[in-house]
Amino acid sequence: MDSDDRPAIAVVHEFIGGAITLGDALTEIAELATRGVGADMAGLTLLTDSGRAKTVAYTDGMVMELDQAQYDSDRGPCLQAFREQRTVLVADTATEDRWPEFGEVAARSGINTSLSIPIIVGARGVGALNLYAHAHGTFSDEDAAIGMQFGRHAATVAAYYDRAEEADNLQRATESRAVIEQAKGILMATTGCGADTARSCCANRAARSASSTR
Repeated sequence: MDSDDRPAIAVVHEFIGGAITLGDALTEIAELATRGVGADMAGLTLLTDSGRAKTVAYTDGMVMELDQAQYDSDRGPCLQAFREQRTVLVADTATEDRWPEFGEVAARSGINTSLSIPIIVGARGVGALNLYAHAHGTFSDEDAAIGMQFGRHAATVAAYYDRAEEADNLQRATESRAVIEQAKGILMATTGCGADTARSCCANRAARSASSTR
């Protein structure tokens, strides 16, 4: 377990600065979170424009099966995490009876515990960071707190995927501006650059992301 999130902050810097793609940034955050909480694998779920959940980054192909079982049944710890905007811990998938579809795939895959961290942009749950482990009782309350750190970094990157800047809805646009201000603050606090430089960097990243997703 490693609570040092500086590598994840560096990934956010690289993404905002345009050095890596959105997909690469999210995958790196998932990999760092996996090591950070002692999981065996992780994935990042985000909502698409149509409101459907989609796994946009993962560290192991098994994650796709675990996530898809939840999407197909429209229930599971991943979906509950972002719908209720709270961390969802499954200590033992074999005895968890709220989501039988997820439990069946988890049993077949040898996954015995999971931890889902909500990805929140502004006031909306837009996805989840999902961590899976083979051993029983892998995740503690401390792991959940560490996972939240990585979830916040994922939210900063996910804000650009969300494309709220292009939305007609004023609330979404406002939320996007708030996250860009958060990203600007990260750059200023960790690199020592001025407000104008950080603002320009974030604005350029948003413009590139909007252009690439049209």
